Amino acid sequence: MGKLRLGRISYTNIWPITYFFDEDKFKNEVDFIPQVPSQLNRKMSEGKIDIGAISSFAYADQAGKYVLLPNLSVSSYGTVGSISLFLKTDLNDVANKKIALTNTSDTSVNLLKIILEKHIGGKPKYIRMAPQLDKMMEVADAALLIGDEALLAGKENERTKQYQVIDLGCEWLKRTNHWMTFAVYAVRREVLSQSPELLYKIYNELINSKKVGSEKLNLIINESISRFGGSYDFWNQYFSGLSYDFSTEQIEGLKYYYKMAVQIGVLEKEPEIEVVDFDKLMLQFTNR
Repeated sequence: MGKLRLGRISYTNIWPITYFFDEDKFKNEVDFIPQVPSQLNRKMSEGKIDIGAISSFAYADQAGKYVLLPNLSVSSYGTVGSISLFLKTDLNDVANKKIALTNTSDTSVNLLKIILEKHIGGKPKYIRMAPQLDKMMEVADAALLIGDEALLAGKENERTKQYQVIDLGCEWLKRTNHWMTFAVYAVRREVLSQSPELLYKIYNELINSKKVGSEKLNLIINESISRFGGSYDFWNQYFSGLSYDFSTEQIEGLKYYYKMAVQIGVLEKEPEIEVVDFDKLMLQFTNR
């Protein structure tokens, strides 16, 4: 196997994992490929990327191809800050009207569908569009944005008060009392057998970057302000509301999400959530 191809979501919500990742350690072994979630999901599925933070729904849809890396995710227990539904009227009203959905993610789109169809009993008409709030609202009664587009649109809406805004992480917790995991770190199965040692090195660097990111969050906040504006308190609150762990609580919440996705018909079957056991993997490698 040649160089491993590591996909990197270009949204700020992943920076506390990736910001301090030392790419120079892998310059002769890894190609780094920045993508938005939908592109990364597709290229992972096509075998053009080997490791990446893919959307949780993309994992479920292609679980047979992947195994998940432990202790790495983008999750929330309540407010997430960057998964936002902008509404002209209240949620119960738009639940049976036209809703514009971002074309950059499936996890959040299907999270909204679960909330509207399973928990509210709505039957809206959905349209997929590029994430541009003004154009979305010209043709729909509500619009779903994610990532930096949601953050920036939310900041502008605080000024204009043009729309109601619902945070889907908060809405999910209120209706289910579960964690919500939006992205997971997946690796294609063939990498486990073909490049286990390099995978282990990459994983350890990701974990170290996550640790440093927690300790030096102020540097990530300052970078976010420099690129996108906003206050220190705004970004501190945003990053502090996210969890980058992936353990029992996050896994249980994800299982429930998959169960609901099957019930509304957007997912064929609930996937088995399989996480890499690095102790076992490296023992196999040393015994080869």
